[in-house]
Amino acid sequence: MNRNACIPDSLPEAWRHAFARDLAEPADHADPGPERRAGRMLAAFIATGLVFLALPGTLLGVWNLVNISENHSASAPATAWIQAHGQAQLFGWVGTFILGISLYVLPKFRGRSLRSFGRAWTVWALWTLGVGWHWLGVVYAWHWREALIGSAVIELVAFAVTLRVLFAPGRAGRPGAKSVPEDLGSWLGILGFLGLGVTLVANLVLSLQVAFKGASSAYPLVGDRVFLLLALWAFVAPMAWGYSTRFVTIFLGLEQPVRRAAPWLGVGILAVVVFALARWFLAVDFVALAITACAIWALRVFHPSVRPAKRAGVYGRYTAFVRLSYVWLVVAAILGLASELIPSMTGLGGASRHAMTVGFVALLIFSIGPRLLPSFLNGRELASPRLMATSLWLLTFGCALRVSTESVAYSAVGGLAWKLLPVSAFIELGAVLLFALNLALTLAHPMPAWFVESSVRADLPLYFYITSFPKTRPLLVRAGLKTLAETRRVPHSLTLGEAAESDGVEPEVLLDVLRQFFAGRKPRRLDRPPLEQETVSRSC
Repeated sequence: MNRNACIPDSLPEAWRHAFARDLAEPADHADPGPERRAGRMLAAFIATGLVFLALPGTLLGVWNLVNISENHSASAPATAWIQAHGQAQLFGWVGTFILGISLYVLPKFRGRSLRSFGRAWTVWALWTLGVGWHWLGVVYAWHWREALIGSAVIELVAFAVTLRVLFAPGRAGRPGAKSVPEDLGSWLGILGFLGLGVTLVANLVLSLQVAFKGASSAYPLVGDRVFLLLALWAFVAPMAWGYSTRFVTIFLGLEQPVRRAAPWLGVGILAVVVFALARWFLAVDFVALAITACAIWALRVFHPSVRPAKRAGVYGRYTAFVRLSYVWLVVAAILGLASELIPSMTGLGGASRHAMTVGFVALLIFSIGPRLLPSFLNGRELASPRLMATSLWLLTFGCALRVSTESVAYSAVGGLAWKLLPVSAFIELGAVLLFALNLALTLAHPMPAWFVESSVRADLPLYFYITSFPKTRPLLVRAGLKTLAETRRVPHSLTLGEAAESDGVEPEVLLDVLRQFFAGRKPRRLDRPPLEQETVSRSC
């Protein structure tokens, strides 16, 4: 062995010198390895969230609504099943998406990359186990007492590990970065995480109460209402607003959000938590409407764009659906307040929650997700802008039909509204399946190569090629890089030309192999105009 035990003497001299350079000083180029690993981690969260969205979430919700419609009663399906559907949507889909995106993007906002991959995967495993165990225990009544308590504890542990990864002290960030955030998005994110913590604690308290005193796995109606208010207005809404300050502002070309709104929104979200725990539901609904108006003003969602919107590779009219999602947020807040002021209209509360979860949250994710997530997943392109367009229109129509008919059907006996309820459910299910299919196809598609042929050079590190695109490794081995077949570790500073020389291969042979590989990975955007350009040109 070499004087350094990490460098085997059996390697060619060029390889050993490159390893020595790596030990002496860090490489002067970006390491694609952490980004690839972060992309795989995020893909696991996204795939898991899609499963919870389509199966335990939406499919169970459709079954519940068909039951309700057939019996003309909101209490027809088991209360526990309705609550299991809600938790699968809030924690299984939205929560999983938020945790995964936060682990991926928040370190970047702080000027560093994610390094604690083991802990990040631990969060994924614990959160998936907790949400899945809760759903199985409640729906199948399988050791439901243990399932309620165990899943609630596991979800809290996953939340604690998330905080450890994201907010652990002593990590170097961007030079000059301030320890106290000044932007609206950071404060809303902090408030959202605090809201998630409060919601998970409330969930654990309810689980203990039901497990020790309840006859079934269903939460008490009042306790469940407290849980939903906390989940929606203290966790989901602040998180959605926080990420809107980053992505909606950029994608729609809006002015920067109003920073001075942060303390007002913070006080409002805190008031929601206090009033919900005190069970002052009318006060919660008043505050929810007030912070909705404040958030929309601060985000400038309905202001004209000051820059061209980013429409490349997606359905060009998605910007209208982003704004429509905030209209649904206003509708949700108004219906929530109306349900308290007009208690005889028993369907208003459910219509409010549906306008919030589907009209605001789902429509916002369906609009921004296809533009955002593929770029996070190692620079992929959205599989189909047309599927995106169809899912947006179906979701919008289904939500409008559901909110309007639920407000009427639950408050009166009989009528057309009962028959239309399951129709709305199947329309929304279609939208969900198309959205999930589109992202699944996007994940399954090979990662495109976002550089031109002239960028494939012999003076670039071999490590860059095989780490950014792992499928190039066996191609280069077959082209003559024998040493690459004998070792897994590759020095970061070893150029492709040096590796070729050490194995007696002409660099041009390797470059031809790589160029052929990357020619098959050309982004589709370079070959044809995106859908929105076609749409706009036809409409002009």
